[in-house]
Amino acid sequence: MTSFLSRYFLREGFLSNAGLLVLRLAIGAMMIHHGQEKLADPQTFATNYVVPLHLPFPVFFAQVAGFSEILGSWCVILGFFTPIGALALAGTMGVAAYHHILTSGFNIYVLELVVLYLGGSLAILLNGPGRFSFDAGILSGLLGARLPQSATGAFAADAAGSQAVSGSVPLNRNVVAAPTPSSL
Repeated sequence: MTSFLSRYFLREGFLSNAGLLVLRLAIGAMMIHHGQEKLADPQTFATNYVVPLHLPFPVFFAQVAGFSEILGSWCVILGFFTPIGALALAGTMGVAAYHHILTSGFNIYVLELVVLYLGGSLAILLNGPGRFSFDAGILSGLLGARLPQSATGAFAADAAGSQAVSGSVPLNRNVVAAPTPSSL
């Protein structure tokens, strides 16, 4: 289980982590607007989008979609509970794609934006948030994992150099001091 969590949240490579950060910021920032639109007038959204799907309680589902998009966007942007946020965004975009296919058929001009948001959300869900996220920071603290040289670049070399000069030892909860001859 820890191996899966490490691979999912603590991805190796600067460029792949930077790419995931850019994708998270772009998808999250744009989806906030859609959630705010839904919550600004949930009755109109419910009438135009939820009622054609024949779902019960259309205003309730309009509000659920709006809150899912706003909260899911913030989770994705911050990289905090990213899989849950990406799942919320992918879910609302999946329903939106179904609605557009149901009402307009496979019209590329209607489906284009929805499919882009759906694809980006699924990419984040399947690949994880990357190292530049709160999820990765929390998990690395829980697992006691260290950032590899490739992910930290010059910062790790600077930190190692300053430790060598000062003689300080980094704090690590998992390190157990070796017994000294006097304690045996």
